[in-house]
Amino acid sequence: MKRLSYLALLLGGCLAMGCSDSDSPTIPVAETIKIEYVSTDNQLVKPSSANGFGARLISNTYENGVGSMTFASAVTAIGERAFWNCTTLRAIALPLRVRSINDEAFSGCENLEGLSIPPSVMDIGDSAFAYCSNLEVFNGKFATMDGRCLIIGRTLVAFAPDGLTTYTIADGVTEIGGGAFEGAQSLASVGIPATVSDIDERAFAYCLSLDNITIPSGVTELDPSTFEGCSSLATVILPSTLREIDARVFYGCSALQDIYCRAATPPEIATGTFDAMLPTAKIYVPTASLSAYQSARNWENYATHIEGYEFE
Repeated sequence: MKRLSYLALLLGGCLAMGCSDSDSPTIPVAETIKIEYVSTDNQLVKPSSANGFGARLISNTYENGVGSMTFASAVTAIGERAFWNCTTLRAIALPLRVRSINDEAFSGCENLEGLSIPPSVMDIGDSAFAYCSNLEVFNGKFATMDGRCLIIGRTLVAFAPDGLTTYTIADGVTEIGGGAFEGAQSLASVGIPATVSDIDERAFAYCLSLDNITIPSGVTELDPSTFEGCSSLATVILPSTLREIDARVFYGCSALQDIYCRAATPPEIATGTFDAMLPTAKIYVPTASLSAYQSARNWENYATHIEGYEFE
């Protein structure tokens, strides 16, 4: 936490937001027409896309350890991929008029350590903070008490993974947003509460250490690429309510060994759904449904892996 307090001091001339957790440091918010930041190398951070700020960028300077982007008018959005793969970005203060943080806005900012969400923000897009491996805390609007997640309504839209190998999502969350945990490479285990009924596209993609997952009852569909690239994922438990597994859900999941599918009726699956699994992998299904699975469209390709199982 000390490193984040240091960053707050560096940006101390900006207006400070309140923390969601009294033990978490505050990352300040900048003026309406400025975006202030700190880089890891004391050099300029250039937006990967200059469009989508709702204002024209007129200058970008770095002096006395702080960078400052100045715009011709109020900044109202952090556009799609605005800071995509800006790997030297360490801290940033968002202007007070920002209303949206769009898809992949900070994706790949691997050295970004903390962020305050201004009270004006209404929406945060898919994968906005994917692959931010050193992101330790969110403050301000939508931040959870532990500072680890952003939740809009009952949808978890972003996760700060730094230092965590296990995490339990709070009860009451009903949806895990697109790319919310994407690229959380050290996360080995995630507890998903029974209240979750929707898991969106790429929600856990490329969580390289994730080795098991239990999908709660109530989820009816796994969206495309939900677990794509989870190369350590060995055990998956799918609920009786599941009706569909979309394309590339388990693409690249080369450690898959035990798949438990509780659904009495075989869910619809895309071609190649389990192609990445180990040659010794088993797909356990209700004993009474064994023949139905072995003959169902696309499931028949895995007939030799499918075994009956008496679920409790």
